[in-house]
Amino acid sequence: MSGRSGLLVSLGLCLAGAGHAQNATGPRFSGDFRVRYERTTEGNGLPAFDREVVRFRIGMTYAPREDITIRARLATGDPNDPNSTDVTLTSFVNDLTMSLDAASVEMVRPHWAAFAGKFYNPLQSTELVWDGDVNPQGAAGRVVVGDKASVTGTLTGLYSIIVQQANDSTSDMAGAQLTVGTPSGKKWKVSGSAGYYDYHLRSLASADAGDFRGNRLDANGAYVSDFNLFDVLVTLDYAGLGERYPLRLVGDYVHNSGADDLNTGWGADVFLGRASRPGDLRFRYGYGVAETDAILAAFSHDNITLAVNYENHTLAVDAVPLAGLFLNATVYHYRPHEAAVRDFQTRVRLNAMVTF
Repeated sequence: MSGRSGLLVSLGLCLAGAGHAQNATGPRFSGDFRVRYERTTEGNGLPAFDREVVRFRIGMTYAPREDITIRARLATGDPNDPNSTDVTLTSFVNDLTMSLDAASVEMVRPHWAAFAGKFYNPLQSTELVWDGDVNPQGAAGRVVVGDKASVTGTLTGLYSIIVQQANDSTSDMAGAQLTVGTPSGKKWKVSGSAGYYDYHLRSLASADAGDFRGNRLDANGAYVSDFNLFDVLVTLDYAGLGERYPLRLVGDYVHNSGADDLNTGWGADVFLGRASRPGDLRFRYGYGVAETDAILAAFSHDNITLAVNYENHTLAVDAVPLAGLFLNATVYHYRPHEAAVRDFQTRVRLNAMVTF
């Protein structure tokens, strides 16, 4: 066991045992099951295709004391693909694969927190840079200053192990994000964050095509660019349209200073409504652009067939007809940003999810 891996395990064991007899609660379980129909039109050298997809996740939390939580979650999907927990129904009715996609210990205090293991992403983000299924592995910490009535600042630091290898060839990422929330009035709220993520990808011997996903490679199969990402995210909330129809505007801009060109991406989304109670409706329109080396494609979203080098329109409707039942229809209309052939493709997704 390496020194860094041993440190994380030791930290987890120490935190888990620190308050074993102090206000311990029994394990709690929760999960969700989702079915999806998906249709993608032909274009850019790819044929049209349909597929049916399922996802099942079940998670457990255990709190040995009030400020410590141990988490674990089983999820379907390819264990070698961190971007997706979906399984396509195919291959002569073969059984579905499940794996442990989270296993962490957390200590959360009023003004600071610490995480270790494979934990849910603690960063403020959109899927431009971080796919929602990606759970970093390593350690993270957070410090909070201020209070809800005034400016609140949160500084989050993250060290993530990408590939653990011997001879000082481990690939990893160290980053930090500062988030500031400033309630501007009774109806308006503004928050923003700025983050910097410095990747050190020393050896790609264990990487495959699903890890590169469109970033430029040289003749030796290594990345052409480094990945030093500066990411700025701004969110504006307006509550003046009523409780059921909050308005949210989200903007995300990323620049990779490790790439000489094709190094910028951005996205903007408008949300109207909510999707948390029975009878709710929520509408979304989004537009995004990501150049070829603007982001590390291994951890970006997989909503369309292009992980990078795209421009994409998104239109979605969410509905909650019953408690615990979530319905969604999403249309992606996209094409390559830089290419000799720039055909638009359309992907339609129809989702039904039950939570428990």
